[in-house]
Amino acid sequence: MGRLRVALIAAMLLGVSVNAGFAQDRISDYVAALKMACAKELKTYCKGVQEGRGKVLACLYAREDKLSARCGNVLVGSVERLGEMLTALANVVRVCEADAKRLCNGVAAGEGNLIGCLTTARRSVSERCNATLDSAFLRPDAR
Repeated sequence: MGRLRVALIAAMLLGVSVNAGFAQDRISDYVAALKMACAKELKTYCKGVQEGRGKVLACLYAREDKLSARCGNVLVGSVERLGEMLTALANVVRVCEADAKRLCNGVAAGEGNLIGCLTTARRSVSERCNATLDSAFLRPDAR
């Protein structure tokens, strides 16, 4: 599971973004699926591991050879998607810069202000920027 190692590193980095207030609504979907699919493994191998910054994922990864097929599949799928989300997050500034300048002039960056502006102006935002914001789960209505 080499791809799991790469995605795990990305997810651990993503933990920093989650704690900074990004993408919380959708990450909770992955956390819930992981907790359900890996309930036995979490109780057996990761009891007492404090959540946050990828610690639980690291615990499961360290025991990947002992995971049930269901848990392993959900872990790989969730971590890969979180890695994709991190990549999209890194691209938001570059992809949405022109839209932000055009539609959010005068809006102070930080605290989610530009994301809020781009979300409010969704119908005027470029298709590429909208897709990147949705991929990064930066808006509550992202699918």
